[in-house]
Amino acid sequence: YMKSLELLAPAKNLEIGTAAIDCGADAVYIAGVQFGAREKAGNSFEDVSALCAYARKYAVKVYLTLNTILQERELPIAQEYIWRAYESGCSGIIVQDLGVLKMELPKIKLIASTQCDIRTPEKAKLLEQLGFKRLILARELSLEQIAQISNAVDCELEFFVHGALCVCYSGQCYLSEHLTGRSANRGECAQACRNNYDLVDSRGNTIVKNTPLLSLKDLNLSKRIGELVEAGITSFKIEGRLKNASYVKNTVT
Repeated sequence: YMKSLELLAPAKNLEIGTAAIDCGADAVYIAGVQFGAREKAGNSFEDVSALCAYARKYAVKVYLTLNTILQERELPIAQEYIWRAYESGCSGIIVQDLGVLKMELPKIKLIASTQCDIRTPEKAKLLEQLGFKRLILARELSLEQIAQISNAVDCELEFFVHGALCVCYSGQCYLSEHLTGRSANRGECAQACRNNYDLVDSRGNTIVKNTPLLSLKDLNLSKRIGELVEAGITSFKIEGRLKNASYVKNTVT
């Protein structure tokens, strides 16, 4: 029995989502007006609806990101937002805050965001039992760890195969919050790990100057897709909801 595989592309907006579909993506993920982990990549529901209508022509799925921690007062707004996503034609919502599970929701696929920090079979099992139909695993896992999670659950597993890498586990990074008061769990990451730093030893000698010491190289697992399929991954995700159309077209193709 072969599960169907999916190439999942980022859509900063309607135009880029359409381009990703034209280039052969099986699914795209896009943010609505708020609650997305990239605050600068928001879209109106009119645009989300238009993307869903275009995607349907080619049997492509659209997932909406709701991958931030919610405040109490935002819960009713988030619930209405999920209904609007459903009515717009979205196939699923990508969620970080488990408060969503207590809401009265439409029949829409719940996808646990990589912001949920899923690295163990135990955590994966718990989220599956709570009703998630897909888990987006932490990017730092080995093939062996992925296989262990795959053996523990029946739900779909998604994994990042291309794009920028955080220096910390997603959902567990507080560097931006600590330095600037802007929380990565609220879609406001200042991307402090991309900045240049000086490395100074205990005697005050500068060893390295003005270098992006915390910034990891970008990820490219395009040559490891076969191994990831064997380990149990069925959705292959390209990072980049802040990236432009040419990046998305080139990566998808």
